[in-house]
Amino acid sequence: CRAIGAVTRLLQDHLIRRGFEVSVGRPEAAAAANANAKLNLFLYETAFDAQLRNHNLRDGEPAPLWLVLRYLLTAFDADEDSDSAAAHELLGRGLSALHDVNVLALDALVAPDVRLALENNPEPLKLSFDESGADLLSKIMQGGDERYRLSVAFQMRPVMIVPGSEPRAALLVGIDYSTVPQTVI
Repeated sequence: CRAIGAVTRLLQDHLIRRGFEVSVGRPEAAAAANANAKLNLFLYETAFDAQLRNHNLRDGEPAPLWLVLRYLLTAFDADEDSDSAAAHELLGRGLSALHDVNVLALDALVAPDVRLALENNPEPLKLSFDESGADLLSKIMQGGDERYRLSVAFQMRPVMIVPGSEPRAALLVGIDYSTVPQTVI
């Protein structure tokens, strides 16, 4: 159930390891945060993965929740501008860093809590770029304080939300799971 935040932290960590300063949140908040050149990750939509909606891991068990997470990547120069040549160059470098990893792996440098939240995902997390036209960006960046910012959309899939209870097939013989704490018989 912590998978959504763990994917965001995994993406942030991937970009930080490549030398970028990375903030997470709405683009306007990132612009005002500090005067450093940076990339910003904004999770703007979660959706159920239609291809895996009814895909269960074991016969007879209910299917987990499979999600697609959609992000915007926005770059800001040292003057908090996203529409300068320096910001455009930074955005291009950030896109290149994301493109280098079509599949995000859980390597030894990943934080333990991120690894724990994502290690049961049976499929590797795949990154693909989406169209990010003016219509999409206008919808996302509307409101009193929001400005139109050049950004690129991408998605991560499939993200599995682990069921809250142990699957029946994984239960051990000799353990009473109906008691708290569980009792060894």
